[in-house]
This record gives sequence, C-alpha cells and structure tokens, in this order.
Amino acid sequence: MECACYFGSKNPSQRFQTRMRFPIPFKDLLPIEAIKQLSQLVSQPTLVNAIKEAAQKIGLKDQFQSGNIQQILQQAGRWMESAAEPWLRNAQPGLLPGINATGEFFSNRWCSHRLCADAITQMSHLQSHFAETVKLDLQLRNLLIGLTSAQVVAVVPSTTLALYVIALADTSSKEHARWILPRVDCVRLPQAGATQGGNVRTILDQANAKTLEIGTNQDCMPNDFTEALREAGSRLLIASPNSLPAESRLEHRSRGLTAAKQADAAVTEILMDGAIHDLSGLGITSRVIANAWDDGIELIIVPGDGLLGGPECGIILGKQNAMENVLKIVDALGIHASSITKAALLRTLQVSESLEQWRQLPIGASLSTSFENLQNRAERLVKQLATNPMFERVAVSRKSCRIGAGVWSSQRMDSSTIQLFPKSTTPSAMAELFASGEVPVWTNVQSDHVELVLRSIEPDEDRILIQQICPAT
Repeated sequence: MECACYFGSKNPSQRFQTRMRFPIPFKDLLPIEAIKQLSQLVSQPTLVNAIKEAAQKIGLKDQFQSGNIQQILQQAGRWMESAAEPWLRNAQPGLLPGINATGEFFSNRWCSHRLCADAITQMSHLQSHFAETVKLDLQLRNLLIGLTSAQVVAVVPSTTLALYVIALADTSSKEHARWILPRVDCVRLPQAGATQGGNVRTILDQANAKTLEIGTNQDCMPNDFTEALREAGSRLLIASPNSLPAESRLEHRSRGLTAAKQADAAVTEILMDGAIHDLSGLGITSRVIANAWDDGIELIIVPGDGLLGGPECGIILGKQNAMENVLKIVDALGIHASSITKAALLRTLQVSESLEQWRQLPIGASLSTSFENLQNRAERLVKQLATNPMFERVAVSRKSCRIGAGVWSSQRMDSSTIQLFPKSTTPSAMAELFASGEVPVWTNVQSDHVELVLRSIEPDEDRILIQQICPAT
C-alpha cells in the first residue's frame, strides 16, 4: 500500500509530496496513541493561546486558526517563511529582486533574465551537492547538437568571451588572417549587469585580430564586400540584429553571404536573435539556429540568455574543422562555463524542446502572451490602483513598446500599459518612490505620468505590484 501526504499549496504541482509504503498489516507499525495525544494537544486552548502570544511577540500578523493537524502545519510553514524573509531579503543588500515594468527584456540594466523553475532548482541542487560534471557536459553537448544541427559545441561564460575566443583562435592559426567587419555590424554585445555592452571592434582588437571595417554606419554595398574579401584568409563577421532598420537587415546579410561564398571566405555570425523554434509569428526578428547552416556559415555565436531563455553564457556552434582551435584555446585557458551555468542551460533546453514548451518559459510566456490577456490584467489592476489618493488619474492604453536596448533597440511589441498620473508630485519622483520600495518596481517616466508595461510584468507579480504601489488597499 502506498500513502501520499501533501503539505502547502492547494496546487498539486506546487505541493510538497512524500510517499510512504506500508507493509500489510501496517496498523501495528503506526504510533496510534501518539497521534491521538497530538490531536488532543492541538485542540487545547492553553496551547492555542500560548502560540498566539508567541506570534505577537515576534511580530507575525497572520492570524492563528486552531483546527486539524494539516491546517496547523500550513500555518507553521507560513510563519517560518515570514520569519525568514528579513534574513533572505537582507542577505545581498543592493541586489533586491524587483518588478520590471519597463517593457524591456533584453537590457544590460538587468542582472540576468529569469530562468524557468527547473533550471533554478538544478542550480540550487548542484551548489550544495557533488555532481558528475562529465555526464552533464555530454548531455548538454548532445542536446545542443541535436537542437541546432551544429557539429561541435563549446559553452563559455559570456557572448563577449565567445567572440574573443574565436578571434584568438583565428589569429593563432593563421598568420595573415583578416576579419572583415561591416560598420553596421559593429554592435555592442549585451553584458548582464554591465553599464554598456562589449563593442565588437574592441573585442577583436583585444585578440590582436587584423580587422578591416567596410561600408558606412548606414549601409554596406555589394562592391564593399567584394573588394574586402579579395584577400585570401579573410573572415566575414556579421551580427543579427545589427544597427540597420529591420527591413534592410535581410538584404544586407544576403549581400555579405553572397560575396563570401564567391570569395570562398569563412563567415562567423553573432546570432543575437537565434532561437530553437520558428518565432516569426511573434512579430519580432528571430532566426532558427538549425537553418543558419544552409547559408554557408562556419561559426555561430548564440547568447544563452537571449531568446533561448537560459542563463548568461556564450554558446559557440560550428563545423568540425572550424572548431578545432577554438576548443584548444577554451581548454588551455580553462574558460568553459561553470557546471552551474551548464546545468541551468541544460534544464532550460530540456523543458523547451517544443514550441509549446518554450512558451511556458518566462521569456517565452512574456513574448507570446496575447494583447487581449494583457488588456484584461491591466483593467483589473486599474480598478485597484484608481482608489489611491496619490494618483490624479489612472488609465489603460495600448502602446508599441521597446523590448530591449542595444541590438534590440528597434525591436518592439504591442502591450497594454497602465498610466499613473501623480496628484501632488512629479513623475520622476513617483518613479523613484516605486524603485526604492521593499520590492522595487522599475517604470517608464513620461512628461506627466509614470507608465507600467504589462508585457514585462508576470501575472504572479500583479498582487505584489498592488501591494507595493498601494499598500493600504
């Protein structure tokens, strides 16, 4: 016989579940008398009053309800969370987790992107246990090869470092190697937690790569590519997305790849908008990584924290001969991503092998949520926010919002937004007030109001948002 005991949330997926097997007969093995005594003790008024007094002394406001054992255990769990919260919150001063209500998903202002629950669980597990990292590496490599159609894979701590390693490998193996860099592709690569991203040209210079910039900041003509690629041993570097308008990017990329093919030159692409699945229906620029090889590209760099929705890292994908020197340098310098990062990336990829699964990830859910869903949430929130006396007016609007900075600055998606018009203060002062709360809320400041973008606020955060902005409601 098997007995399942549940504690905590009413949601079965969130409950702590233990299973115990009882041999037949099992009655003799159970402490029946002890259970009876515990039941009688729980119902004693003296014990109940003592618990209430103790709760009041330590400042717990949640009311104690005497009842059955399960209710008391649930009550104890809530009290433990409440008592532990100050220590957890103050463990890392200056790094308080907050609510991103700006609409930006890809920005170096944020420490990192949100991971799925499975990835977080795996990271926590590995930080407190021994693990077989060889097995982890093998699983991640095989899965990445299967999902991206690459022949060889390497994972390093960041996208910036990925480009540096490739440039270093190219310089060390070819004495006269030359990188051809269109100026429109000379972008800044996002770096989580950094003020600015890493400039592509600067990274190549640090690796002592011989670099030739071509074209202008507005375009790069076919003859620019042809002339630059005449010299043998040249490597073309392109970035997606780049600084061009969305309608010009594909044409620019096609020109470069055609010229490289005619000159038999190697091509490396920084695929910032690379995805496992076809995301064209979302209205944002993206490219399926597995399809990129059809264009004759030799090496691809994909950020783990981009559309993949994983941890910050640089994923280097390539063909066998192109990856030999890259792997040598990664091994020699010991710059593989940590086992914790690899575990989080592995879990992320495992739970997003299908498009529907990817939509369940934090980044997938935010990008694929319908406008109607956002509008309904906004209307519910406005009803609660409108009662606060600090606002002159609260309104809901539809707006095309930027989803990122740097290479993502031109990428926009429609979202329902909440406009908060202050009554007796300035919008900037109100924004600072929200950002300095117990749970910081980052907003967009307009000339006469503060704006909350619902697309970058998770549904579970709606309640917290109300508590932070309108604590009395």
